Amino acid sequence: MPSMVSAFAAMLGIVPYFAAALVLFFLGKFVFDLSTPGIKDDEELTQKDNPAFGVLFVGYMLGLAVALAGAFSNLGPSLLDNVLDLGTSGLAAIILMRVSMALGGKLILPGLRLDSQIVAERNLGAGFAFAGLLVANGFVIAGVMQGRSDSYLLELLDIAVYWAAGQVFLLLSWLLYKAIARFDAVKSLGAGKNTAAGISVGGFFAAAGLVLQAALAGAGSDIGAELLVTVAVGACGLVLLAAARALSALVLLPKADLADEVSRQGNVAAGAVSALSFVAVAAIFAALVRSQLG
Repeated sequence: MPSMVSAFAAMLGIVPYFAAALVLFFLGKFVFDLSTPGIKDDEELTQKDNPAFGVLFVGYMLGLAVALAGAFSNLGPSLLDNVLDLGTSGLAAIILMRVSMALGGKLILPGLRLDSQIVAERNLGAGFAFAGLLVANGFVIAGVMQGRSDSYLLELLDIAVYWAAGQVFLLLSWLLYKAIARFDAVKSLGAGKNTAAGISVGGFFAAAGLVLQAALAGAGSDIGAELLVTVAVGACGLVLLAAARALSALVLLPKADLADEVSRQGNVAAGAVSALSFVAVAAIFAALVRSQLG
């Protein structure tokens, strides 16, 4: 246990890093504004009171915060080197978050467009699903940033490869969810505007992101071997997430048909319980993976 003096000195030592992180956080918000022309977030959040946009915006900013936090994992003794490295990693995290958002809207959730479903239709189910995907990307990027590369040039390559692997994993996660949900998730999120389904999907995405962060943390420049480890850990995580679907139905809501509660009845409480089961299983699994793989 550190003494009060050493603890206070440590708190003073984090001030410049915290300040740098805040600058990057607000820069990320600025990039979000610039890259969504025609959509004014202040107007959507206050004047129009758009809950769908609010949920998506919170998901983006939370994902960004998680991604930036991942950049703190490899701090060294030099303050200047650390700040420069944090700036480089932070800018990469901001760019990857925004690219992930665009890619997610085209590849993973192609029917849930920001301008139509979120802004025009104020579809809260779509907002929760997309927010969960953005939080998942934050976890993925944090895992990527926690890797160790042999040089700055290899670091750029490693970031690109592991981030791309993360996008493939999230796409496979979405395919798995649609297979185990026992209802038409795409229809529920789109035309159905089902908030309960959106919460369940968002929780599943966040859980998948937790799994992948644990799988990617510490990955190095031996890309072939590291990807095999990532695939193995990710596959185990997906199996457990599939089991979590059964867990929520049998243990948490044993007297109800979870799929019916979420899809037909639009029961938000049931959607939240479904999301809880996914995130709880993923959090435990991720902690165990970190303890075993270090």
